[in-house]
Amino acid sequence: MIKTNLGVWLAALAVVTFIGAQDAAADSREDRFEAKAREHLAELNITEADIRSLQIVLLRRKDDRAGPDIRGGEAWVRLNDCTGYVVVEMNRKAAFVRQAYTRGDCSVPGLSNY
Repeated sequence: MIKTNLGVWLAALAVVTFIGAQDAAADSREDRFEAKAREHLAELNITEADIRSLQIVLLRRKDDRAGPDIRGGEAWVRLNDCTGYVVVEMNRKAAFVRQAYTRGDCSVPGLSNY
């Protein structure tokens, strides 16, 4: 009886540890995307004081084909002086910025608005 309960307990612990490791990995990816997005915003002369909020969206694979689960990331940045967003699209591996653009009535020199 004790061995059975111990086995169940160890299996449950392994599952919780695995889930925790996945959450930590996702947090690590989000941190990397956020750091790269903030770096790109600084290059666009958008300061921390200009930013109302920044949300990272991980772009995931939609099918069962082999390959990485994460396809890339987007930073949706809300600025204090407009109703819209600055969107920074990044690739999966190095969070390289593919493109940046604005949405709504936000206007940033050098970025297209959609």
